[in-house]
Amino acid sequence: MAQILQNFSIELGPLVVNLLAFLLVMWLLAKYFFRPFGQFLTDRAAHIKAQMSEAEAAREQAQRDLEVMAERHRQMEGDLAREAEKQRQAARDEAKAIVNEANRLATERKRHAEEALARDVAAARQALRAETAGLATDLARRALDRTLGPDERQQSVETALRYVEQLSEQENN
Repeated sequence: MAQILQNFSIELGPLVVNLLAFLLVMWLLAKYFFRPFGQFLTDRAAHIKAQMSEAEAAREQAQRDLEVMAERHRQMEGDLAREAEKQRQAARDEAKAIVNEANRLATERKRHAEEALARDVAAARQALRAETAGLATDLARRALDRTLGPDERQQSVETALRYVEQLSEQENN
């Protein structure tokens, strides 16, 4: 080995000193630089990993919240649809009630009009009978005055009046 060192013109003393200096520098670097730097890198990696976990948890929570909100939205749409249907049904019921009330009022007015018409017809018939009876009596009296005597006239008038009254009673029934 000494031969090799001489062939390369390397002296053993400075080689040992350089080797010891190198080992000392390496030990100092390892103790004061590489270990703290490694610890820093390890801590930084753990911190990044923790932040990634938190971000993933937040994303999952956001996804769950989104699903909950979507379900609430569907429920609200269903509630609104049911409420709209209730409103439509209430409007239909109200319209039906209004139509029924209008029909009832129309029927009632028709009935009142028919009753009034029946009363007017009955009154007109009664007036017509009375007028007819008066005219018949007058006509009979004139005819009898020309042909009959006073006693016969009275008897004929009474017979005619009874006949007209019977006709009047038959029409009333």
